[in-house]
Amino acid sequence: AYWAMCDLIDEQVGELLDLLETTNQLEDTLVIFMSDHGEMLGDHGIYLKGPYFYDPAIRVPLILSYPGHIRENKTSGEMVELSDIAPTVLEAAGIEIPPWIQAKSLWTLLNGTGATHREDIYCEYYNAKPWHTNPTAQLTCVRTSRYKLVAVHGQNQGELYDLKIDPNETENLWDNPRYQPVKINMYERLTDRMAWTVDPLPQRQASW
Repeated sequence: AYWAMCDLIDEQVGELLDLLETTNQLEDTLVIFMSDHGEMLGDHGIYLKGPYFYDPAIRVPLILSYPGHIRENKTSGEMVELSDIAPTVLEAAGIEIPPWIQAKSLWTLLNGTGATHREDIYCEYYNAKPWHTNPTAQLTCVRTSRYKLVAVHGQNQGELYDLKIDPNETENLWDNPRYQPVKINMYERLTDRMAWTVDPLPQRQASW
């Protein structure tokens, strides 16, 4: 069933691209293909989606095409967040990015003038499904190129993975004494990212 859904999306995207080409709009259109999240298709014994931050759930497709404006046939190993799409579209359209947008435009990464985009990515799951009760599911996650930390809030539980030696995330190092310095560093990253999700509006108009 999942394979069939992927085939359906592939066909529909193809029809959209064909329409852009036949109407001579393809060269003047920024095309973005992405997914909001992945699915657990038996990975870690889990099916469908939920309060999980394994890579099959959070590492999603992101393909952009804008002929003549961004590099073609290039891939990047940089870490990005889906929130980065909004400022990217604004910058591509020549529209000033409002100061209350917290994400980071991908534009310099796309046109080859930028270097490192992000040092980590942040994910959150706050009581999104009604069947997680007593307690509700309140989890946050931060991932660097090497490590991933998941905090299960209110339960003193979590997950820590060394993705360099364990890319499939099978060994939880949360309670491993040797990884406590890493755990503390990742916790600091997590709390910093959580702090900067605070609503920046309304903009300050006075010094008090």
